[in-house]
Amino acid sequence: MAAKSSTKKRPPPPHSSASSQPHAPNAKRQKTLSDRKLAAQTSSSAFNGEIDLSSFVKAREFEIRALEEGIQRSKKALSSRAFQEVPRELRRRQASHNAKRVPGRLRGRAMREMVEDNTPTVSSRTRKKSGRARLRLDTARKLHGLGKSTGKKADIALEVKVTAIVDDAGEATAATGEGSPKNPKNINVRKPRVKKTAVVAKPPTPPAKFRKRQINKSWLPTHMYHTKRARMTNPKEPLWRYAIPLSPSVKSYRPTHRASTLRGAVAWDMSYMATISLEGVEASIKNLLRALGVGERESIWGRPGRKWRAGLRAWHGWLYEREAYPYDAIAPTTILWCPAAPDKNATLPPQSDVPAQAAAAKRKVFVRVHPAGFFQAWEQIVRLSKVQKPSVAVEDLRFEIGSIEITGPAATEALTAVLWPTPLNAQAPSSADATWPKLSSLNNCASLPKDVIISFAAADPRLHHPPRRTPSSSSCPSEAEMLDLLTTWPLDTSPPPASALFSRSARTTATRSLPSQKSINRRKSTLKHHTTHPTPLPTDPKIPILLFTRRNPTHNGQGSWTLLAPWKCILPIWYSLMHYPVSTGGNPRFGGLDEVRQLAFESGTPWFPGDYPGTAAGDTWQRAEDEKRQREWARMPKGKRVEWSTLDLGRGRKGEVGVGWACDWDALRRPPPPQDSTEEEPAEPPKQFRHIPTHTLPTTSPTAPNLTTSLCTVTLTLLARGSATACARIYRLPTTNPQLRQSWLKLVPDSPGSSRKKAKTDRIHRHIAALPQNAPAHERRARLAHVLLTEQQTRPGDGEEYPAVPDAVDLIGFVTTGNYNLCEGKATAIGSVLVSRVLPLGSEEGEEGAADVVEREGGRERDREKEGRLCIVRNAGQMVGRLARWDVV
Repeated sequence: MAAKSSTKKRPPPPHSSASSQPHAPNAKRQKTLSDRKLAAQTSSSAFNGEIDLSSFVKAREFEIRALEEGIQRSKKALSSRAFQEVPRELRRRQASHNAKRVPGRLRGRAMREMVEDNTPTVSSRTRKKSGRARLRLDTARKLHGLGKSTGKKADIALEVKVTAIVDDAGEATAATGEGSPKNPKNINVRKPRVKKTAVVAKPPTPPAKFRKRQINKSWLPTHMYHTKRARMTNPKEPLWRYAIPLSPSVKSYRPTHRASTLRGAVAWDMSYMATISLEGVEASIKNLLRALGVGERESIWGRPGRKWRAGLRAWHGWLYEREAYPYDAIAPTTILWCPAAPDKNATLPPQSDVPAQAAAAKRKVFVRVHPAGFFQAWEQIVRLSKVQKPSVAVEDLRFEIGSIEITGPAATEALTAVLWPTPLNAQAPSSADATWPKLSSLNNCASLPKDVIISFAAADPRLHHPPRRTPSSSSCPSEAEMLDLLTTWPLDTSPPPASALFSRSARTTATRSLPSQKSINRRKSTLKHHTTHPTPLPTDPKIPILLFTRRNPTHNGQGSWTLLAPWKCILPIWYSLMHYPVSTGGNPRFGGLDEVRQLAFESGTPWFPGDYPGTAAGDTWQRAEDEKRQREWARMPKGKRVEWSTLDLGRGRKGEVGVGWACDWDALRRPPPPQDSTEEEPAEPPKQFRHIPTHTLPTTSPTAPNLTTSLCTVTLTLLARGSATACARIYRLPTTNPQLRQSWLKLVPDSPGSSRKKAKTDRIHRHIAALPQNAPAHERRARLAHVLLTEQQTRPGDGEEYPAVPDAVDLIGFVTTGNYNLCEGKATAIGSVLVSRVLPLGSEEGEEGAADVVEREGGRERDREKEGRLCIVRNAGQMVGRLARWDVV
């Protein structure tokens, strides 16, 4: 039995030099050689001068079989399956062994391989239904047949062909007549008019096969592109009623940073940004926008804002509730004016009447709002438009205008290669059509005038797809010409023409005139050389394009382009943009919502709505994130998750401050009860926290009643070690324990130019130079090790000597975003603090608590950080705090 049981054990693998190395570099080469080597019999079994017929036949049979098997092995040695030919970026399609999810060029090969390997292909649609699914299918089939028979009878009753015929003047002609089953009549319908009442736009009706997937959400124009290459939002939990890409499937954190700062470009489909159109006289639009807080900080309604009102610049700011500035912020916004016609009577026809002049005096404005605050802004705008005299027409253009945002050194290069102005007979030197191609060599759009707008009509990018690399630097403008172009900026010298994107008829014409991909391929097939492009035709679409820039708040940071175009024209532009060969190598990368947050964090800019608690959209986002973190905490085993109630904070304190998995703002309004008081005071209803702009802090009194519930956004820079994460607690320096306060102040690192730092450096150098020149090598190594260890021991924040965190009375806020900043090379964070607990630090401390770092009288340097801007950051669930400095955004 023992011998029988021992034979069941698997024999050990053969030992060889290649198999002994787990990661042999030549393993693939040895496998290839073994596959190409034919099996042969040993010569020891041969007979001396004798021929055995049976043995001879068997030997030849063995050789033939070995040759056939060797041919098959050699054929498959270096070959790969169809699923392995899918690019790495399409990992979601690569992971499925379903031939329908493979690109069309590989689909036939995949089907053959699956037949050869006998691989079954079973999907949810082809699987045989059972149980309730079968009953539902039978019921649906019966209802479909019943409806089909009923529909045929209704169709036979009357067949009418409806067409919209518009005359040359743009007016619809009326026609009478009734259709009959035998002689159908053409019914001429009038041209659709824009409804005067403000109505929320409905998403376009998707194709029938995709209709069920868009019941509770809408797809972006580039949805099919992103679903194959990115992680999307949960289908049952859309974000802002859209299916938004979150992040690419491949690792993209560091590549996104490099593409946005060093070389390359990063693009996003930002079509989920809402666009609201305002039309009316300039005075009414001005009063409406001023009631929403537009221009309260800057004097844009005077002479400084004349270029903005002329349609040459864009304005970025915030919208507020009606007459509520600086409180009750809604969302960040971008406002664009449509250039007005020149105010000259010569431009109007002689027979022009008063209504024509009144129509010419009307202006159009685009208000772009984040979707998180769209409905709140829409309600305020509609209410204000009705009280204006004359009233303002409001229209929702969310599904009519899409947008693409792109940033990086190659952003301008890629856009100029994809967007070709339509060919015209004559182009003025100061026109946008002539200026746009000259910007191809621009590495940073922040070099252009601030918030500049460029508008022109572009040709269909599919006609010159795939895009080619821009010409060499010899044909590009020189540095002197580019500098002259940026300083003079010819688009400001003459009144700009009205952008076609503001016209509904131009948007509709561009959308309907887009040819199908088959027709474009048919035109390209007639070309003699593949390097040429189809000849432009009068029927080719003219896509209205509007571009504007936005600067990075950081010093010498990369700016970004925002492209506005009709909704259905975004997809052709996107495909050409993603396939453009950048001059520095590679193609532009695409990003998701996580990449938007990443670049905003690296530039020190708060991201809306996640970094703006105190707004309606920010509070909604925080509640969703808190619930997500709570579910993750509840799923963890009890032995691995943090027990918030038993967390040791030092000095006999137990338990986390507030809810551990959330930014518990209610903890700021819950002061500890006094020790000598036993009576409970009646609790007042808590007031909601509100966000306040940081530029209003210097003019705000510390005793103002609104400051007890006002939050401001700050950036945090850790001075020593550690990094902050979301929900980290922000404390001010201890106010009830002077000894603990001094312990924290001792951890402030020395500034690079301080006298104490120089003395320490000189002392170290003096110790090293004290050794004689002929000192042995072991003495030098010993002395160097001693100096390094001594320096390391004096490093603040090591071990258990770190001071305890302050009490809950010194809690001033929470961190909303934190990580290691690749741009700064150190850990930073973005958070919000309570103004009533922060403002006294900068007002009562005098010069020692001043906000800015300035030179004092007599050129005295500041050797340590100002106490008014120092804070302590402690991650949730940890007992160690880190010293940091906060600055208003």
